[in-house]
Amino acid sequence: MKKTLLCIALAGLLSACGGSDNDSSNIPPSTTTQIGVLTDGPVEGATYTINGISKTTNAQGEFEYQEGDEITFSIGNIDLGTVTGSERITPVELAEDETTRTNMLIFLQSLDSNGVHDDGIQIPDSMPQLTANSIDFSKPTTEFIESFQPVLASIVGFETKQVVTAETAKDNFNQALLKDLAGVWYAKNEESEVVLQITKDGKYMLGEPIFSAPSDSANGMEYGELSIDALSGDLRAQSSIDTNEDWGLTDFGVTRDMKISFDGTQLKISEAQNLNESATFTKFPRHNSGIIGAWSSSSGKQLFVFKTDNTYTLIDAVGDDQVEAGETPCGGPGIEYGTYQLQNGKLFVNAIAIDTNGCAGLSDTNAHLGLSGTIGTNTLTFTVSGEGTFTLSRLN
Repeated sequence: MKKTLLCIALAGLLSACGGSDNDSSNIPPSTTTQIGVLTDGPVEGATYTINGISKTTNAQGEFEYQEGDEITFSIGNIDLGTVTGSERITPVELAEDETTRTNMLIFLQSLDSNGVHDDGIQIPDSMPQLTANSIDFSKPTTEFIESFQPVLASIVGFETKQVVTAETAKDNFNQALLKDLAGVWYAKNEESEVVLQITKDGKYMLGEPIFSAPSDSANGMEYGELSIDALSGDLRAQSSIDTNEDWGLTDFGVTRDMKISFDGTQLKISEAQNLNESATFTKFPRHNSGIIGAWSSSSGKQLFVFKTDNTYTLIDAVGDDQVEAGETPCGGPGIEYGTYQLQNGKLFVNAIAIDTNGCAGLSDTNAHLGLSGTIGTNTLTFTVSGEGTFTLSRLN
């Protein structure tokens, strides 16, 4: 992602760069049953109605629908909104203005039977006693909380509970989005690829090898923290390490205004001032065997991604970590991009096209001669002569 973000179209997917040349207007909707999630944290026990038939979301917040279905979500007799079915529905999709969205967050989280948002929202069976005129999501938030408190106290089991504050509701919603985004994301075009790791606590690491300019000094990485407003979609990154100049989420370490959206499958990051300047990511899938996939060091600051085309990317926020006292590090934070093979129980790095972390990583390990290793379900262990044995953990 450059200063003006690369517009990335993944194979088989359309991004904001434009649409397909094929006219799909005559293609009928799929009749295959699909699974979506109602989430502010997954919401269990919400009613959803399609064509007059009502069902209830399960413990994972899941609901069933077919492409093109109009779905009305409700709690008791309180309608939350009607939307076209999709993989991920939140109050952002159910309401158009931020006040209504905020009040809906407060409403749902206050009705959580155990009050622990981290495990999702469990709506109790006593909700049908709520009447349609007892809730008005359009009120100013302060008034909404005041009017909702006696309604909440009238529900069996909630007599002593307090309505969740707006600040807490928004924080919980932000954390729920980060939880959904946690993992390793990937995008690629003819110029470069982007590997982006996001953790549940908001840390991020990004690397972007530039195929078209392997010697460009912008080949590098970022490491830092994300600030996300899930209601507005505002995204700001604060990097503590930035070696990729004006590429990525920060500009020479300076925070930029961005937008973020997630539909349950694709993650899209855009320039706040120009939404057409965007990058669209898909999550790197987990493989339970073999080397293909994303692997992390114990520190969480070195990320290896081995791909099916026999290329690998290393994002390294550490560099040379084996410096003797009085010596100068021979490598710093950066990236590697090259090709690999597995043969006879060894990992061979055949060629490294981009290497900006100096002696760190695989570039200075005689990996072209083969590193002995063991690949398990959750761990990858390899031995470097003179340095010892290293263990990585499988991600995603």
